[in-house]
Amino acid sequence: MVYAFIIHTLPPDTCRVLFSCTFGLEDAGVDDHRIENEGDVTEMRTLRKEQMALVARQVQSEFSFQKAVSERVTYSDGLSSGQEDWMRDAELGMFRLAAGDPFKTEKIAVWLGAGKTGFILVCETHENRLQVENQLRLLVKNLQEHVKAVRQPIEVLEKGDRVMAVLHHFLPSGRIIFMNHALIKQTEKELDIALRMK
Repeated sequence: MVYAFIIHTLPPDTCRVLFSCTFGLEDAGVDDHRIENEGDVTEMRTLRKEQMALVARQVQSEFSFQKAVSERVTYSDGLSSGQEDWMRDAELGMFRLAAGDPFKTEKIAVWLGAGKTGFILVCETHENRLQVENQLRLLVKNLQEHVKAVRQPIEVLEKGDRVMAVLHHFLPSGRIIFMNHALIKQTEKELDIALRMK
């Protein structure tokens, strides 16, 4: 199960969360599960924003470190590998979030940094990491296609409804779903139809 999905900027000077969405409940820091007044709702939202920003800053730090130490040789052999340039140059990583830092229970963060944008899936520790990575790549591919999230990250702020549509189709209710090629194509067609109707 995915607890949260985050899109943020990667430049080292600032880290800005552009979009975040949580699935399920985590009472991190709130003693009572009941929300009794508007102040509790505001407190929960503020806490959640702080949690997402903390995870985003950690990914930004890891991304910068990987970029600094990687000695990738990029060359063009004139052949298309079937994936876009931004995906070939993307950095992928994973780290553990200890219980209480920032969430109540232990979680893992699987992230992908491409261009000036970072994408994070915060998951339960029992999730299959390879499947989470594949799902994240699929999400980023479709977000780039429909929102231009990698090339123009500011578009994420203006097209939140499109981001939600991509999440709804490829990460329904925060569930990681194994998708074969045929199911991916079918889901992409359904997404195209849904976005054309908006």
